[in-house]
Amino acid sequence: MAASILTWVMLLIGGTVNPTGSSLACSDWRFNALGMPLCNGELFPAMTGGVQFEHGHRLWGWLVGVSTVGVAVWSLIDKRLPKATRWLAVGGVFMVLAQGALGGITVLLGLNPWVSTSHLLLGYGFLSLMIFVAWRLHPTRRAAPAMGARLPRGALALAVGLVLVQALFGAAMRHFGAGMICGDDPVGCGGLGFWPAMGLGKLHMTHRLFGYAVLVLVVVIAVRARRQALTAGRTRAAWLALAPAVLVVTQVALGLLTVVTGKGVAIVTLHTAVGGLLMATTVMLYLAFGPLGDPRPERSAAATAAPTPSANAWEAA
Repeated sequence: MAASILTWVMLLIGGTVNPTGSSLACSDWRFNALGMPLCNGELFPAMTGGVQFEHGHRLWGWLVGVSTVGVAVWSLIDKRLPKATRWLAVGGVFMVLAQGALGGITVLLGLNPWVSTSHLLLGYGFLSLMIFVAWRLHPTRRAAPAMGARLPRGALALAVGLVLVQALFGAAMRHFGAGMICGDDPVGCGGLGFWPAMGLGKLHMTHRLFGYAVLVLVVVIAVRARRQALTAGRTRAAWLALAPAVLVVTQVALGLLTVVTGKGVAIVTLHTAVGGLLMATTVMLYLAFGPLGDPRPERSAAATAAPTPSANAWEAA
């Protein structure tokens, strides 16, 4: 879970880089002997002129990488863990390496919008993976037999997908320069009309309108999930269901404030951070609706209890 928290903080710090204009404050992409990132050839340069944001993001990313490697090593050493869990943890290492590589390519290519968009989107995906790995590594998940019914998760999977698509639209809008294309109009697209003819205006309004759709759907799904959890006696899942509903409302409000304030740094940073929390809690709610504990003992018990064909024939005789 510590790696998941570190990853979310990385999203928070990364959210300060673009709105402060600090993306190219460190013009190089090099490392020292310990694999720690350098900025303009130095490990700890003067933290001014945007370096504090860009290099702070790099250093924190290195810390996330180290923690991810630690989780992977631990999972490989602990032979009690299922093979799938070990592979997922190792996959996290490759994913964080890819994330770092995209960050470096972003700098070397002078903020290519496609690469920058992929960098942010992969960050959300990596956060989701770390939460999944943490869930599989939890002691109660590994040791306790499965308890309680597996609740319906189709709608929750839809919610996860919707949040991820909205993150894609938001990342593209930011890095293609469409954030303020509609001015400070919180309803339409300023002088361009409600549905502008130009592509960047359409991208902006798509992100905004899809955000409203995500707001309604996530709230409805969260309310239904809470009712199902309460009926099944899953108190923790019921409380967790409140989080996506509250966060999606907060996220839409922050999005509108971003427009009204002209991309105020604090608001934009919070918008990115709350988006990460929304992604995290939606994934956690999806996982909370699965079986409690390791489902393998449950399957083994069912297989043992199942009568064999010969036994059925004997009983029939």
